[in-house]
Amino acid sequence: MSTNGIRIRMSRRAIVAALFILWLEALLGGQAAASPSAAAPRAPVDAFRLTAEALYRSVSAGDPLVVLRNVTQAEEALLAVPAESLPAPESAAALRSAMERMRRAVSALSPDAKEVYGASASLRLAADAVSPQGQGLWLEYRRLMREDAAALRTAISTAEGRSSLDAAERLASLNGHYGLIRAAVVATGRADQAERADAVLRYAGRILSAASPDPSLAAKLAPQIGAAVEDLYPPAAEAPASGPLATAPPAGFFSAIGAFILTALTYSGWRKYRGEQRKK
Repeated sequence: MSTNGIRIRMSRRAIVAALFILWLEALLGGQAAASPSAAAPRAPVDAFRLTAEALYRSVSAGDPLVVLRNVTQAEEALLAVPAESLPAPESAAALRSAMERMRRAVSALSPDAKEVYGASASLRLAADAVSPQGQGLWLEYRRLMREDAAALRTAISTAEGRSSLDAAERLASLNGHYGLIRAAVVATGRADQAERADAVLRYAGRILSAASPDPSLAAKLAPQIGAAVEDLYPPAAEAPASGPLATAPPAGFFSAIGAFILTALTYSGWRKYRGEQRKK
């Protein structure tokens, strides 16, 4: 066979191979475009939800450096969320407030473990509440807060002696759950209901913290608290299958807070040094 014939055959094979590769790329590209995951870029509000979830999980894992990085990423993701994509006029302010609480918690000279954890849980619940892809995690707290209110009603039936201490403990449990969902409540457009709950719970705290709580005043608290709790949630809200977030850090979290403090201080010092270097 002549050299020219061999070259012609090789050229044809190369062309066929090239055409096959182009066809294969076009086929795979078309399939990728048709897949749901590649149909469109993720909405900013859902991207924020995912960063808030990642932040919460990193806090639960007790990795301080990852926590600090995730706080920054969550702040950036929140800035990218258009206000018009949120469900209520109060949503943006509620999310900013939850984000600022998270930043303050990790930026403290001596971060408090419960506050860091509580801030991350509150932010995650609020981010989940405003996202169309969210699971409505905050709605799960309706059942828990009803149980808190019922237990409180029993404890304050006679607010004297040990019963008074029990009532204070039940109120603390209720306040703990409410503190986690408050940002989500406001973010979903129920700011008035949150303000009412604030007032009722503050008043209950004053009554029950007295050395000798007035039985007549204490007796009126239960129906007020019960009504305020019910008012926080939309009518007939269906709780998701997943359980609520815990009000306290998981086991082992407190052992990591020392490392978190050290890392936070080191990170803050590095940022300050970097800022000073840029000014030179």
